[in-house]
Amino acid sequence: MKRFLLILTALSLLGSAALAQEKVRDPEDKTQYNTVFDLLRSEPGVVVGPGGANGDMPSIIIRGIATNSEHTQPLFVVDGIITENVTYLLPEDIYSIEVLKDGTAAIYGVRGQNGVIMFKTKSAANAEREAMEQQRKEREAAREARRAAKEAKKKKK
Repeated sequence: MKRFLLILTALSLLGSAALAQEKVRDPEDKTQYNTVFDLLRSEPGVVVGPGGANGDMPSIIIRGIATNSEHTQPLFVVDGIITENVTYLLPEDIYSIEVLKDGTAAIYGVRGQNGVIMFKTKSAANAEREAMEQQRKEREAAREARRAAKEAKKKKK
């Protein structure tokens, strides 16, 4: 029985992890969106109410309206920073969108009870890529320094 419950739990976790897939936007995509909310309307499982123009936040519902509080807005995370308002984002600056619902949003605790929408901007993606390249170069330089030290040690003997 314990083994069955363990397998059932593992399968349910795998299923909820499959729901949270990062959707990277194609840079060649010529589809034009006026606001970030028009872009969110194209995400499956996200219902965006009217509004979003002139700096107004429209109502966005991910997990339905049956929540534990009057607050039904999802949690917005832009480049790892939690924010309340995303009207300042431009659709052409967004690199990827990830919508977390159900158990995958639990990493944000009670704040993520209505779901989480994670945005990664192109500048953050480029900075992340540059940092990874820099780390790779530093590892290679350290490897070369160790090889040179070994060769110098062999030549002394």
